[in-house]
This record gives sequence, structure tokens and C-alpha cells, in this order.
Amino acid sequence: MNLLEVGVKIKQMRKKNKMSQDDLASQINLTKSHISKIENGKATPSLVTLSKIAEIFDVPMAWFVIQDQFDGISIVSKKERNETVETNELGYQYELLANKSYMSNINPSIVTVHNGAENLAPYTHDNDEFIYVISGSIVLKYDHKFYHLEEGDSAYFSGKKEHIFINNSVENSKVLTIYVED
Repeated sequence: MNLLEVGVKIKQMRKKNKMSQDDLASQINLTKSHISKIENGKATPSLVTLSKIAEIFDVPMAWFVIQDQFDGISIVSKKERNETVETNELGYQYELLANKSYMSNINPSIVTVHNGAENLAPYTHDNDEFIYVISGSIVLKYDHKFYHLEEGDSAYFSGKKEHIFINNSVENSKVLTIYVED
């Protein structure tokens, strides 16, 4: 994911909708400074943040991270896929796996879960979410309950209830996350 391109698209949509950075920030519970950093490619927006921005502007989340397409298929090779270098406000890193410039209701990514999320507030979004633990283990805090998930475990849940991933390994954990938009 090219952070600068994502930021430019967010800025374009914000200006097209005659919104200030303050307006957008207040709607998604971020600071104006953080919106500025995202728009200038200096901060990584989380998938939750992208989902909220997409909802505000009524565009598919994948629109922000379009990859090349060939005959209706989106190919994102591992060697061309960039894992984000910065961590977002939740301490996660995202690696988007497939993106389409046309309407898509499924957005897969690999989330690298670092230590430290246990002190952060859970979040919500309007999408259903499927997760599969690729490596390590996490605690999924969902609706005030704790679920221990290890490599190979999966869960499907509504994003409308508070949730957060907490790393439960010495090393970072990797989780395949698929947002399913309505």
C-alpha cells in the first residue's frame, strides 16, 4: 500500500465533499494532526479508519488502495506487496492482499499485531469481520469477553460490537482479516 497515494485520495474526497481536516477528524474520532499525517503519507490509517472514511464518502474501502487489474482480476504478488512500516493508532500494521477498483464487498489483509494493544480502547465499525490466525496467538477482546486464538484458529463476528486484537505471543502475531461490507 502506497501511503502517499492513499493520503492523496483521502484528501481529494475530503475537498470534493467540502470538508476541512477538522470536520473529517471529528467524524472519525481522530485529531486534525493525524488526518494531516495520513493525507501526507506520514501515518498509516488503520482499516477501521479507512472503513469509516469510505463510509463518510460513500465509496468502497478498496478505492483507496487500488492495485493493477487484468481482465477483472486483481493480482497482488508478494514481492510487490508492501507491508506498512509505521504502526497505526492501534499498534497494528496492515498488508492488503487484494484490491479492486470496482465495487467489492470483501477486503482481505494481513494484520501484524504488536505488543501493547492491551492498553488501548476497543473499537467498532459497520462491517462483519472474519479473522484467521496465521502465526502466533492473540486474545480477541470482543463485547467485553476474551477469546484466546492460536495459529490456525478463526472467528467471524460483527464489527458493530467493541473489539480489539491483543498479541499473546513473544513475537508479533499475524492475522488474516477479511472485512465483509454490506
